[in-house]
Amino acid sequence: MAEENEQQEPLEPEGMPDVDLTQIRVEAIIFQVASELMSIGAGQLGMIPSMINGGDALQARLAIGAADALIGSFLGVLPEGAEPPPQVQELRSAVAELKLAYAEAVGQAPGQPVTGQASSTTVPPAPPARPEPPRPKIWTPGGDV
Repeated sequence: MAEENEQQEPLEPEGMPDVDLTQIRVEAIIFQVASELMSIGAGQLGMIPSMINGGDALQARLAIGAADALIGSFLGVLPEGAEPPPQVQELRSAVAELKLAYAEAVGQAPGQPVTGQASSTTVPPAPPARPEPPRPKIWTPGGDV
């Protein structure tokens, strides 16, 4: 019986269309996924009123960060000095707006859900910033600066 299984051709999933991978543009997939992630992030921040279960700051932060990383990966392969396409500029602008909305949302009060709705996950307050070390003095002919 084991010999019969080895001689059979691999099973193809039923209903799966043949896909010409040479026709798929990776940047199109990156833009689509980034756009969907930003929609999820906006919904979690309460920017989309019709979204059920909005108000999860952790999910918003993950969605925004992932979208930003996808856009950054595309920008990383552009030739030096090349102007990003308009679609990328729009996505970058949208990510920047979402980052600001996220910062405003989590700045409400520590432990509060983003939109005031019940939430299973809240973002803890950010740790206090470390003070900058003192600047070294620079010797000049007129004295230290």
